Amino acid sequence: MSKLTKSPTRFKVPGYLIGPILILVAAMIYGSLGSEYFLQPSSIIFNTGRYIEIGLLALALTFVIINGDIDLSVASTLAASAGVLAKLFSNGVPIFWCCVASIFTGFLLGLINGLIVIKFGLPSLVVTLATLALYRGLTQVMLGDGVVANYPESFVGFDQRLLIGGNPGLPAPLALFIVASIIFYYVLHRSNYGIKNIMSGSNPSSSNFSGISVNNVRLVAFALSGTVAGICAVMITSRLGSTISNVGLGLELLAITAVVLGGTDIFGGRGAISGTVVALFAIMAVREALVIQDINGQVQDAAIGLLLILTVLVPRIRSYYVDKRNRKKRFNEAQAKA
Repeated sequence: MSKLTKSPTRFKVPGYLIGPILILVAAMIYGSLGSEYFLQPSSIIFNTGRYIEIGLLALALTFVIINGDIDLSVASTLAASAGVLAKLFSNGVPIFWCCVASIFTGFLLGLINGLIVIKFGLPSLVVTLATLALYRGLTQVMLGDGVVANYPESFVGFDQRLLIGGNPGLPAPLALFIVASIIFYYVLHRSNYGIKNIMSGSNPSSSNFSGISVNNVRLVAFALSGTVAGICAVMITSRLGSTISNVGLGLELLAITAVVLGGTDIFGGRGAISGTVVALFAIMAVREALVIQDINGQVQDAAIGLLLILTVLVPRIRSYYVDKRNRKKRFNEAQAKA
């Protein structure tokens, strides 16, 4: 009797991870040329502290963008939530309830975004561009040009706390991001909501006919994005130890870049949490490598903007030429049969 043999399966890197991995490797090489300490584990883990809020925002934005929507107001939602926290604290409210109010504010502002988009049928790009300015303006009204500080010592310095001691150790924010990534991965790729999210983004009309409430799926995604922004407001306030009206300015660009660079289609219907995570570390490596090489902040922002353009443009160009090659192949086959 012949023995059936199964050919060993070869691990293949998903296509959406190739770009972020190449950028990550190139940035690590470039950074190591500027400093021998760049690739040390302690240095890498220390540098992650400034990017955890961006990573959490990007995880939530992955759901929004897969739906075919966009939320440009996440950083302003973060600022408004931080403003509520600071205003309540300056009026004598205990810090715990200030944090709860901050998270609830984020949820409420995200829900408002979703309701306006869905109930009025407006493009999410236009709505969240307007609320970007609105929420930032409300923060300015709440805080003015002043600074709220003197938070309790038990609250400040969350980014410095280690869950696992030693060198390099495991900082609490990084541990939180790892846990959040696992949860978001499960929700997107293993839960009913995740399947509905992808189906709603790929074909909303068919999803509605299939019994999926596309509007509810979209609304949950916006509310989730706002809630995470509220959590990030608590984290960034703890990390900085103070609150000003322009807190989190520009974080939306980095978060959206991480999502799109990680393979999530800006037009919806396709995306992966693993891509977002790898892309976040690629962006972190790029920025830190430029800092090591003494490149100024404007050039760093330009580099991230260029990355964002390329991540949207390159797949479209590739798709165009692949489709063109396939059409030519089918035409040649049809001619050969004729």
